[in-house]
Amino acid sequence: MKSKIFLAVLYLFANTLFAQFSKNIEISSWYDDNLYRSPNPLADVLTNLSIQLDYQPENSAVKYYYNGSFYRYNENALRNFSLHGLGLNYANSFGEEGKHMVYLGGDGTFRNNDEVYNYYDYNQLYGYANFRFKLNRFFLKTGYSFRFRSYNNLPDLTNTRHIIFVQANKSFPTRTTVILEADLGYKSFTGREIYTTVSGEDSFVRGSGRIGGRFSTSQYVSSIAEIPSLSQAIILARVTQSLHQKLGLYVQYRRQFGLATEGNYTNSEDYYQDEELFDDPFSYASESISTQLTWMLPRSTKLQIGGALVGKEYLQEQAYVSAEDTLATGGDRSDDYNSVYLNLSKTFNVNKSWLKSLYFSVYYNYIQNESNSYWYDYKNAVSGAGIRWNF
Repeated sequence: MKSKIFLAVLYLFANTLFAQFSKNIEISSWYDDNLYRSPNPLADVLTNLSIQLDYQPENSAVKYYYNGSFYRYNENALRNFSLHGLGLNYANSFGEEGKHMVYLGGDGTFRNNDEVYNYYDYNQLYGYANFRFKLNRFFLKTGYSFRFRSYNNLPDLTNTRHIIFVQANKSFPTRTTVILEADLGYKSFTGREIYTTVSGEDSFVRGSGRIGGRFSTSQYVSSIAEIPSLSQAIILARVTQSLHQKLGLYVQYRRQFGLATEGNYTNSEDYYQDEELFDDPFSYASESISTQLTWMLPRSTKLQIGGALVGKEYLQEQAYVSAEDTLATGGDRSDDYNSVYLNLSKTFNVNKSWLKSLYFSVYYNYIQNESNSYWYDYKNAVSGAGIRWNF
């Protein structure tokens, strides 16, 4: 029933508002051979239907938008869910001759699952303020983002996140660009309320027409069981090189440090579309090298091939050496996460009054995660295709 209602809403938006918004509708489907990234793989086919509506008033620097997505599991309809987001962006130049830029924005998002899996439901508020300065020899970018996410049925994990960054971007006559960036992040949790009995005594009850007996009168004190806050620092260096007029390559090094003296981690059995519950990015330190080759082929076709090598050292989580291990005898958990991917896409420019373009894509992604914890030693391959209509 929820899926039918959602599809009806998409239809109404796409038709009654057709003449007022720029919009696109996308359908994609993919086969995942290890949907929950488990040592015991379970495969499924998923389909995503999404719509994006944008509206920008004439002579305005503000753009309003709505994003909606519905995810369908072929084998387990109870896991179907939808995501909805409503927000705005502002971009404008400032300074001498308008050479600097300011970017402001925010949105509200909520996720809606079936009752069986409603512990993944959340409401979220997000906002950011970014600035780009065109200096004499390079671009300097800096900014701040804030996010509050409330899990309706996992209140312990309701959290607030703050991130600030600074980035330097410089291009050279050799068609080489060097990007250096540093980030600081902080994440705090709501925690949970618990009740503790601090005193109590037995009293005797007697009265006409009543059975005498003893009852206990106790006093309870509530307190908040705090989940430790998490903080991290990130340094990043990326070098991009144009190898040919239509061929480019980048190589990136990234290092993430945990700054908190105490850690926290959250693990969920359900990976897809909720990376944060499965593997909180604030719960580990990491070091990675990644690369991507982009080739602009004839007839508006693009090929991207890339991959990453990532080493993770978890701040608090212990490793279980087997399915029978209940004592976490493996010490601190550590993972080696390796991935490769290939994306091939093509755009057809239609330029009709009712349709601007069609976008097709096919993709393949392979992950091998080697862990000293049995439950996170897995392989995962995903292949799929999609089509997007840009109106």
